Amino acid sequence: MRNAVVEKIEDDEPLLELMLRDAARQKQLYQPGPYWSRKTKNTTNQIRRLGIGDFRGASSTIGLSFTDSIHLDVRNDLSGGVRSLLRIMLSSVFPINRIFDAQIALTRSHESETRRMRAMVFGASQRVRELVERYTIPASLLGGCLNHVEVAGQRVAIHYLNLLHEHDVIAGEGRFSDVSSILEIGGGFGAHVHCLIENYPKLRKIAYLDIPPNLYIGTQYLRAFYSDAVIDYRQTRGLSEIRFSDNDDLEILAVAPWQIERLRLSIDVLYNAHSFVEMPAHVISNYAHHVAALPGFDRTRVVMLTYNNFDPRTTLDPNRLPGFFPSKSFDRGEFPMLDRSFGVIAFVSRSEPS
Repeated sequence: MRNAVVEKIEDDEPLLELMLRDAARQKQLYQPGPYWSRKTKNTTNQIRRLGIGDFRGASSTIGLSFTDSIHLDVRNDLSGGVRSLLRIMLSSVFPINRIFDAQIALTRSHESETRRMRAMVFGASQRVRELVERYTIPASLLGGCLNHVEVAGQRVAIHYLNLLHEHDVIAGEGRFSDVSSILEIGGGFGAHVHCLIENYPKLRKIAYLDIPPNLYIGTQYLRAFYSDAVIDYRQTRGLSEIRFSDNDDLEILAVAPWQIERLRLSIDVLYNAHSFVEMPAHVISNYAHHVAALPGFDRTRVVMLTYNNFDPRTTLDPNRLPGFFPSKSFDRGEFPMLDRSFGVIAFVSRSEPS
């Protein structure tokens, strides 16, 4: 499936505010944990101020930690209350503003040169050429992406290449060519879902779950490509049971964490990449409990990826992850990232229950 050329990602402020109002009413179990609490507040403030048209660019820190945005100016971190006043002062009061602006200009030049060198390395990479030959890489720059490389005459986001690299390593064990339905918990801004849809024609039913406001960004990102196939939060919030439609139409359900209790979906794959370890253990346990109650879970393949350089002060030991699904037995693998110094740990459940 080739999606049409898309030039703009639309804002939908009422949808964002609806998600945030409902999120504030949820019990602590469904609130962002320590790793994400401040990040989501910052993201929300910046979306309200700037919109999401450039969320992968360098004009804000909206996508910090879950997108490929470029962080150049620390003043972009200052949003909300007194922090906003501090940002205004640092941006407008002479001579402080001149000092900051000069430093940002210097940083921008270094960052630009770094991106140019990275693009050269990626452009000459045999592994990148393999990925481009093996997979359809959809239009991947929407949202102001600056981290890209030209391969075979096409500008491609390095983030998408990283996703496809990770996917390629586990695709065989996960038997993705047979997958028709998937639940991704912690779907980020939707790039992984985007890659899967464009490469697996059988995949028609997707449930994409994340915390607001990340869920809002992912909803609007995927909607830019798939329009009415995206079923957003305002369409599902009043449902007592959330199901896939009984047809072969493409359907992407964008659901909030507390809606996990209302999912009544049969899924071929449960997928999580790099975010379970950023959650408190009791939150993962709750997700696992509700997923295990889904119809046909004994046939569901569980795929969990995480970076191997976790910090025990802020993240969970990744080797604990299989324990949240005691009915499954897992194969464990480890492989290097495409463009990072650290590696990835992968857990893929076996076909037979333990």
